[in-house]
Amino acid sequence: MQQDDIMPAAAAIGAGPAETGPRPAGFNERFIAYVIDALPFVLAAYWTMGLMISAGRLENSPGGQLKWKLLWIILYLVYETWLSSGGRATVGKLIMGIRVRAADGSPLSVPRAFFRSLGYFASSIPLNLGYLLALFTRQKRALHDYIGGSRVVSVKERGDAAQGVVFAFSWLLMLFFGVTWLNQTFLSMTPSEKRQVAQARRGVNAVAKLQDMHMDRYGVYTDDIRRLAALSGDVARFRRELLDCIDPPSLQIATDGDNFLVKARARNWRKTEVSASSVKKK
Repeated sequence: MQQDDIMPAAAAIGAGPAETGPRPAGFNERFIAYVIDALPFVLAAYWTMGLMISAGRLENSPGGQLKWKLLWIILYLVYETWLSSGGRATVGKLIMGIRVRAADGSPLSVPRAFFRSLGYFASSIPLNLGYLLALFTRQKRALHDYIGGSRVVSVKERGDAAQGVVFAFSWLLMLFFGVTWLNQTFLSMTPSEKRQVAQARRGVNAVAKLQDMHMDRYGVYTDDIRRLAALSGDVARFRRELLDCIDPPSLQIATDGDNFLVKARARNWRKTEVSASSVKKK
């Protein structure tokens, strides 16, 4: 055997065993596949919920809406479980050329696929950190992959240009969803918050009506809430209903006898201020 034949073999031994099989799917292609799969269920849930409420077949309440959302969550779990097991693929994963496998590379079983699908909710809490785990682990496994004993592999080769498009598109999507979440969570009011503010406004308007009654009876406005409560005819009920809709320490009544201003804050988390005022006509 010649020395030139020995050197490549020795180099191969020194390099260690080469990895075989499909490469782990990257975070960006996985995220796009997830959006393709999940977004239709989210949109369908809200669209059909609106139809059901309009038709009077679903109660327009937090409880009724929660039941309808749970129905669509179950449908999504069935979709993910079945198409992530047995070597199959969801629509998003077909488009992106990725597949879910067991950690050893074999097709994922239905029970493991089910626990993996449930793991999506664990990955979402808190702040989707379970998904971001795929950016740092060796086989790019997210939290729900560890829960389901799975990994995601790529079955489609992409050139540098295609990889750049996937990267840019995935981060644009994340930016869009992040801004939308911030707007809905911190900037715009949820339906529940709007109801709380509306209730607080009704409470303040009730105090304003009692001010008008006080003016008609005594010729002046008052800053004494006890005098106004007495005019309601049922002090206990007035107090209970008012405290149910406003933050009690925030209630302020200011008057110079001819004009009044009533201010309070609603019970929503941002403590929205509501007010009512009146000017005596001369």
